[in-house]
Amino acid sequence: MNDKRAVEIMTGWLSHNNELGKKPARIKAAGGFTYEGNTYVILKFKPDLLGKWEVGVVGFDEEGNECGHTFSEFEEYDEATAKEKCIAMIEYLKEYWRGRFLSELERRGMTEEEYDSLSEEERQKKWDEVDEQNAVRVGSVLLKDADIDFDALRDKLLQTFHVAEENCSCDAQTLVFSVDSNTISVALMDSPVPDGEAAFYAEGNFLWKEAVETTKQHQAHLLVAVLNHEANAIEAACYFTDVVNLCSIETKALGIYTTGTVYEPSFYEEWAGKLRNSEMPIPLWVYVGLIRDENGNSGYTYGLTLFGRLEVEVIGTSHSHEEIYNFLYNVCEGMLSEGMYFHDGETLSFTSEERLTITKSKAVYVEGDSFKIGY
Repeated sequence: MNDKRAVEIMTGWLSHNNELGKKPARIKAAGGFTYEGNTYVILKFKPDLLGKWEVGVVGFDEEGNECGHTFSEFEEYDEATAKEKCIAMIEYLKEYWRGRFLSELERRGMTEEEYDSLSEEERQKKWDEVDEQNAVRVGSVLLKDADIDFDALRDKLLQTFHVAEENCSCDAQTLVFSVDSNTISVALMDSPVPDGEAAFYAEGNFLWKEAVETTKQHQAHLLVAVLNHEANAIEAACYFTDVVNLCSIETKALGIYTTGTVYEPSFYEEWAGKLRNSEMPIPLWVYVGLIRDENGNSGYTYGLTLFGRLEVEVIGTSHSHEEIYNFLYNVCEGMLSEGMYFHDGETLSFTSEERLTITKSKAVYVEGDSFKIGY
């Protein structure tokens, strides 16, 4: 019975885009064993019909449920060493899930000893307190002036998000409405973003040469905020992106100031459109900064803290800025799309040969602590 289920589970796992990306050409159970109270099925599969057999493993707990130990390193199957290789993969997975647990404790400001000392009620309270801090998004849509048709914008927003009259309130320059578990506000401010802040951060947008010059032209802005009442930071970010993009299009905005930079409207619209295909517009949610100094090239993220994560930095590397940007983009995508977590002292691998050390320490280019990756 477990053999058939194991084949189905491994086939699903292999089909994921981050693994084989398709169903294997052939797959079959090739034995089993027990290990530390769980039952494991050894799988052998061929990615392609003419390829070699490769080994994988699926584990079940005492009640017969899949226990989170489904994995393959895509190593060649050898009957003599298959069990040994599977146990090595199981130990890797145990360390991985322990790392996820330690990272979550770290994110919530607890040590393992403190967690063990808390009751279930106290643990839940601690969880909720941290989550509530991570469900707000705020930004500004930069306008040439305040002479816009706010009533028309209000009607467009309510129509687009199918908002009933009883779920909104508004006046001449402010709209507040609710969608699902989100409270969304849009306010017309007849003044620039205070203290030259937008123009200052526009200097960091290396993808838009006219960012500073264009930003300095704004004399008004729409202040957009989204609060998710279920502490769902991803959902808050999705609604924020959609609302900001619609406001930008309807008002022919000069730029969008959020996440530590100013975005060109066409760039923002292009990435916001990816939400329609259930893709995360990572560049709109996390800014990647690049630095060159006497230590070499460095890079950092700005925006992960809004998702309850520490920012990530690469310090003093020989890699090019393009390579650092792509690397940090992939890291952010893994963290937000795939739920990847870090903890101090672990290693990160994107390929079988790669082992990049992760350390937690005071950040160099952002506030607070960060995870440094030895890239």
